[in-house]
Amino acid sequence: MTQLFGYNGKIAYIDLSNQKVDIKDLDPQIAEKYIGGVGLSAKLTYDLLTDKDYEILKSDPFAGINPLIFATGPLTGTATPSSSRYSVTGISPLTGIWGESTSGGFFPVILRRCGYDALVITGEAKEPSYLFISDGEISFNDAKNIWGKNTRETTELIKKELGDDKIRLACIGQAGENLVKYAAIINDEGRAAGRCGLGALMGNRNLKAVVVKGKKIIEYSNRSELTGKGKDALRNVHNAFSTNFFSHYGTLCYTDMGMILGDVPAKYFSSSEFIAENLTGRTLKERYPVTSYLCAGCTIGCGRTTITSINGKEVEVDGPEYETTASFGPMCGIFDFKPIIEANHICNLEGVDTISSGVSISFLIYLVENKIAIDKIQKYLSDITLEEIKWGNSEIMLKLLNKIIRKEGIGELLAEGVRIMANKLGVDPGLAAHVKGLEIPMHDPRAYAGQALTYMTCCIGASHEKGDFFNIDGDAASFSKIRKSDRFNINEREESVMALQDLTCIYDSCVICNFPHINIPVMGRLLKAATGFESLGKKKLFMRAGERASNVKRLISCKLGTTRKYDTLPEIVTRVLESGGTAGFKLDLSENLKTYYEKRGWNDNGVPTNKKLDELEI
Repeated sequence: MTQLFGYNGKIAYIDLSNQKVDIKDLDPQIAEKYIGGVGLSAKLTYDLLTDKDYEILKSDPFAGINPLIFATGPLTGTATPSSSRYSVTGISPLTGIWGESTSGGFFPVILRRCGYDALVITGEAKEPSYLFISDGEISFNDAKNIWGKNTRETTELIKKELGDDKIRLACIGQAGENLVKYAAIINDEGRAAGRCGLGALMGNRNLKAVVVKGKKIIEYSNRSELTGKGKDALRNVHNAFSTNFFSHYGTLCYTDMGMILGDVPAKYFSSSEFIAENLTGRTLKERYPVTSYLCAGCTIGCGRTTITSINGKEVEVDGPEYETTASFGPMCGIFDFKPIIEANHICNLEGVDTISSGVSISFLIYLVENKIAIDKIQKYLSDITLEEIKWGNSEIMLKLLNKIIRKEGIGELLAEGVRIMANKLGVDPGLAAHVKGLEIPMHDPRAYAGQALTYMTCCIGASHEKGDFFNIDGDAASFSKIRKSDRFNINEREESVMALQDLTCIYDSCVICNFPHINIPVMGRLLKAATGFESLGKKKLFMRAGERASNVKRLISCKLGTTRKYDTLPEIVTRVLESGGTAGFKLDLSENLKTYYEKRGWNDNGVPTNKKLDELEI
């Protein structure tokens, strides 16, 4: 095997059904073309699945043939700023198409040091179990005694069982065990691979946790250059305007600014106005003891730990962050931190995506408040009355969240996400706030046309992390290939949306955090120094790696049924608002989508053409 720099050079194929492990070398050509993380995982998935597999997965994403892949990249845990990050991918049980999520903390660094670049997990364990990877050795451990435990209890019990307080793990809570379609995977107590329901895949496979221990040292092509360029990037991060805001107030620094711009949705996307000062990072610090923390190797420190009292007991809550605050706050008509913090804590403990759960709960409130599908909703209710389901009722919001986790009563319906909710309740599909089945995040598409087009075309559905265009037109980030302009106009800037999606894909392949917004030339130099691949040091070929991975992910989704009709925004988020930061703005991106397809090299149905595939060597 050709020596690989910046990699472990090994991929572990883990069969839970038969408790077998097959170790294969990482192909250097694949490493160069797909980098690692989500790019590598997409390539591995694309090569593993057959046409027959796709037909099975169309009707059953929980099938054991669905590759659940944990991966790191060549920059994970290096001198690159904010580089302690890993990716998880699989066919999403929520959307039925390609799914991916990333998370930070300390787990990613140890995952990388355990000896593998990716863990490809298939099959279904016969009994609850967890994987333990220790310096390259992989074992299947009994988890019957921790099944049913929350993520903190799971962490404590496994550390005690293994007699090692320094191990790191990613695990699921009851939401994953109960197959909530948007169950999250939690590591380091509150870091979450939250989107797409990949925690439910673990639950279906009786896989409670992935536990890692390792000290392997990675060899780099040019360690001194990697360190030097990392320091250069670090200086740029420190000088960035947004860094101070994140460091002082976390992601909640955006609440009041976002509200003024009409970017923070309220009352299920029907408004964008509320008393924002009640829910800012500054207000949180004034009302609660709050400390900040950093993921391994990070210098921004956007993480927050809030101390509060829940049921008469003092607890430390990881968060809340902006997305969580907006989804359980303004979206549900709640403007008090107390219930939001508690909802956040519940989601951390039981492994739930805060975006999808908040949107699903607010959808139910919206329907009841507007007297839509009342008779059908009533059939799902037992210990909750219709009168209680209303804006601002924090007790009901928390009760519904707990019902989702346990899939009790109406919680079983909410646990399916808004697309299925609309279908089962027989309401207008345009009222379901999702794209391709993934609930729309807390950045209103009416506020930034570029973000709206990003949601429409994103590989996993509506995601603010797979192209954060609100940061481009909001002047929080700048890249040479991405043009800024009027935030309500994306005409002749469709290629900028593509470029940011591809660049974000590279971040998630490296794997590093989006927040430092490291520019393209510096990223290329960092990758070249780590891997020695000359191509990654050249701007055009560097961006080609992101484009290639973006197209492979699109191909996978197309094989699972994605077409042009799914690249659209629901009517609920395109309605013209009468007041607020987007008042009077009509969102219509049909022509922009056509242009996007043309520039992408996709046909009229949104499928990559053979010409494009040949060009990208797919």
